[in-house]
Amino acid sequence: MPLFLIFGVGIFSLFLILDLHPPRLVLGLLGPVLKVTSYLGNTFREGFDHYVYLVRVKQENRILRSENERLRNELVRLREEMAICQGLEALEKEKLFRKYPYVPARVIYNPLDSFEGYLIIDRGEKDQVKPESPVVTLVGDTPGVLVGQVVEVAAHYARVLPIVSPESGVEVYSPRSGERGILKGQGLGRPLLLDYVPYGTDFREGDLLLTAGTDALYPPGIRAGKIIRILPRKRQGFFQTIEARPLVNIRKLRYVAVLITSREYKP
Repeated sequence: MPLFLIFGVGIFSLFLILDLHPPRLVLGLLGPVLKVTSYLGNTFREGFDHYVYLVRVKQENRILRSENERLRNELVRLREEMAICQGLEALEKEKLFRKYPYVPARVIYNPLDSFEGYLIIDRGEKDQVKPESPVVTLVGDTPGVLVGQVVEVAAHYARVLPIVSPESGVEVYSPRSGERGILKGQGLGRPLLLDYVPYGTDFREGDLLLTAGTDALYPPGIRAGKIIRILPRKRQGFFQTIEARPLVNIRKLRYVAVLITSREYKP
């Protein structure tokens, strides 16, 4: 701003302070300057207020996002707890599982490779889990479906061999016909094989397969699979080739129940 305008503004301000009427000429010259100055001042003040408002909004949004994330996590936790409670309630309703105490466990490792073959759960010797303890599903559409058996335990963890593993074999039967066979795994993502079934035995597609309970490992009556295909070719020239679908999705398994079948169990 030119020096004379500053000087003029000063004189004009002095007139206002002294409550004097400024000369008409001074008023005419300085009026536009004061108008522009006032406009710029108001614009700056409004801009600063807007900036402060945006800063506050940004802070509030950050707080709201954090709170939203916390609530989402809490919702997930509560849904999982509700699913576990529903699974426990479903097991309690089944007469089979009333005979055995069981320990809920979380799956902390699922196999990724088709032939890797093992699950790891967060329960072990401290929870009275022992090798050969049967493991069933806890959460899902059908709680109480056979998962496999415990094969190794540590203090707080255990390794589980699922029925889809090529190392697994479970004696099962069809409640429709009473026929029996050995349900063997062929790897993750592949159908189960119902083996050692003589040609002409009364098995049909759609037959449910339950544990037979004669292998001194699994209690009888646990749902294990369902026959999906009976192939015309024979195995070893004598046995039927029968494929079954496991009733558990190992990849998506999150919670299980370990059945304590030992007489040494202490509640």
